[in-house]
Amino acid sequence: MRFNDLTSVIDNSRRLYIQMHRPPDPDCIASASVISDMLKSAGFSPQIIYSGLISKPETMELINSMEIKLIRLDTETNKDLVREDDQVIVVDCQKENSNIAHLSAEYIACIDHHPELGNYQYAYSDIRPEYGACSSIIYEYAHEANYDLSPVQAALLIYGIRIDTDDLSRRKYLLDIDIFCALYKIANLDVLTKIGRNSIRPEDISTTIVAYENLTIKNNVAYSFAGDDKAKESLAELADKLISLADVSFVVVYSRCFNGFNFSIRSQNNSLHAGKIAKYAFSKVNGDGGGHMFMAGGLIPKVAFMDLIGGKAVMERVISLIEEAFENIPNSVSTSYS
Repeated sequence: MRFNDLTSVIDNSRRLYIQMHRPPDPDCIASASVISDMLKSAGFSPQIIYSGLISKPETMELINSMEIKLIRLDTETNKDLVREDDQVIVVDCQKENSNIAHLSAEYIACIDHHPELGNYQYAYSDIRPEYGACSSIIYEYAHEANYDLSPVQAALLIYGIRIDTDDLSRRKYLLDIDIFCALYKIANLDVLTKIGRNSIRPEDISTTIVAYENLTIKNNVAYSFAGDDKAKESLAELADKLISLADVSFVVVYSRCFNGFNFSIRSQNNSLHAGKIAKYAFSKVNGDGGGHMFMAGGLIPKVAFMDLIGGKAVMERVISLIEEAFENIPNSVSTSYS
């Protein structure tokens, strides 16, 4: 039983943390929250930690309405909270990901649905990229352990599955669909309605306008600059919108941030692996990227564009990097970026 295997590697005499990626999305939060509740029921005392600003209103509504207790590490109060002798379980990410805070504690376990990086040996590892959402994997832990999920916990996992699978819109999510149906029978649906209400902020509208104004479509690929300092969640939402454009099968959306440019990528072409293309393209300019077949992201440092003047020149370099990746990447090996 996987849950028993997980608990067998935990030393109850040491502090235990469940770490999420930066910033955590609903799937990550749902997974961390439910596995934390399960561990508490088994006599452990985990705390859920993360870094980065959570900016989406529906994610904050999720946290507040379900009273999920999270600790943000990148604050003056908590910056030294985790010590070398503590234990960490990473959920919906892996220790090697660039979008988690790298702590000095011992990483004892990993539960994730992203492709395996394979550079770190956990005492317990459960990495299954055949699932569209980590929430689906956590449901299996509860089911196998005969842990009775509450209607609120079920709703939380459903929301995580919906967000990470784009409402189960692709055939590859057959495993998640079965789990979604099982959860739906017991979930508090009123909670789901409350989370989704009032989820659009005024700034989201202006960001969308900027993204469409800075849109270039070339060879069925949409490229868009969304402006400065846009949250990763906003970029992901924009990429999801743009992939629905007629005659577009691949999308690259980016925003300028303090240390470079953040990217969100989507693919609807089985011959164009979004994660592999992001990893190859961004590595050419000392960036970091990767992800799933259909969803990916990454970061290019600002030094890669220091010699350019104007947004058009930046766009041209982005297009050049992506097109080079199209020509050089075989559609076989998976990469990981959350």
